[in-house]
Amino acid sequence: MKKVFIDAGHGGKDSGAIGNGMYEKNITLPVALKVGEILTQHKVVVKQTRTTDTFVELKDRAAKANKWGADVFVSIHCNAFDNPAAQGTETFSHTNSTRGTALAKSIHDNIIAKKLYTKNRGIKKANFLVLRETKMVAALTELAFITNQQDATLLKTKQNEFAAAIAKGILDFLGIKYQEATAPAKGTPIIGTSKATINQMQEWAKNKKAHQTFIDLAPTFHRIATQAGINQALVYAQAAKETGYMKFGGVLNATYFNPCGLKTSQGGSNTDPKAHQRFRNWEEGIQAQVDHLALYAGAKGYPKANTPDPRHFPYLKGTATTVESLGGKWATGLSYGTDIVDLMKEIEATPAGSQIKINLLGRPITANGKLENGVNYLTVKGKDIPIRDIFEEALNLQVGWENNTVIIK
Repeated sequence: MKKVFIDAGHGGKDSGAIGNGMYEKNITLPVALKVGEILTQHKVVVKQTRTTDTFVELKDRAAKANKWGADVFVSIHCNAFDNPAAQGTETFSHTNSTRGTALAKSIHDNIIAKKLYTKNRGIKKANFLVLRETKMVAALTELAFITNQQDATLLKTKQNEFAAAIAKGILDFLGIKYQEATAPAKGTPIIGTSKATINQMQEWAKNKKAHQTFIDLAPTFHRIATQAGINQALVYAQAAKETGYMKFGGVLNATYFNPCGLKTSQGGSNTDPKAHQRFRNWEEGIQAQVDHLALYAGAKGYPKANTPDPRHFPYLKGTATTVESLGGKWATGLSYGTDIVDLMKEIEATPAGSQIKINLLGRPITANGKLENGVNYLTVKGKDIPIRDIFEEALNLQVGWENNTVIIK
């Protein structure tokens, strides 16, 4: 099998070029990951310089490819220039490489054939380190100018198309017939409704010995997910996985109000607390999580304005429609999505609690009842009656909710 090393330019503290509200590193990464996905479908063995927003030294990029023994090395970049009128696509090989020129031409011709350019700047030679230091056939493509408004639109909206053109160019060079993508694999849709109730979510969290805050926030997770049309059990399960059931223990803590490890728009290392977004409260943090999932899933109305999601990049829309496909995209681990699916199944299989805690005028009691879809019920002679109907409507008392207990004053 052929081995191809894909190099997503820049990353982490190195944003690359900046223009029209975008960072180069946030364009090259999704393109590189998609190239790898397409090549893998064609039985090509792929390794990436990076699969997350991390910094890698230039010399280490070439060294990794050399050590792995790659047959082909392709580096993906965006161009920039002080003059915003500069635009177009160009592809490079090393000054002394004939085979590299053939690879660069194959990639470049496919980009041009798909009309992913404003100006054809041609195939060129350069002494870039990653071309000079790699021991295999290598090429570097500059997709378009991030500093040019027309080009920036292409970079924002045509990333999958760029990836397909680069992948086809590599396959053509390797003599492997390109096949159009087949229907996506079946999985668990991100968009949809879970059969799990709030009560089941809370009982599951209790069984997991979750922090009380996580248990108390179940109605909020359920409500915000429902409003966006996103599977409620998914949102709760993902937050459990990311925060350790809100016991944390990693680089984040509860003061971030960040239920899913979202980073700032600039991003950075997974181990850098400053690279992660701080939200004002749990409501805002959960909304950001749901908006990010909805964007990945391609939900109607997304991308949307006025979202607290700091990484609400339009190019993400529709790139992960199933929970399973979040692996390698939301997080590095390929099992990330399947791990969440397993937790979702646990939630939906959890029996709903049959009792509810009540603090009645300062007196703690336990009564038959349930919490369902954010409403507390008491079970009286086999009938479920909303607690508010009993105490607020009939007795003119105040009903609240605190620490998993109904508070009646």
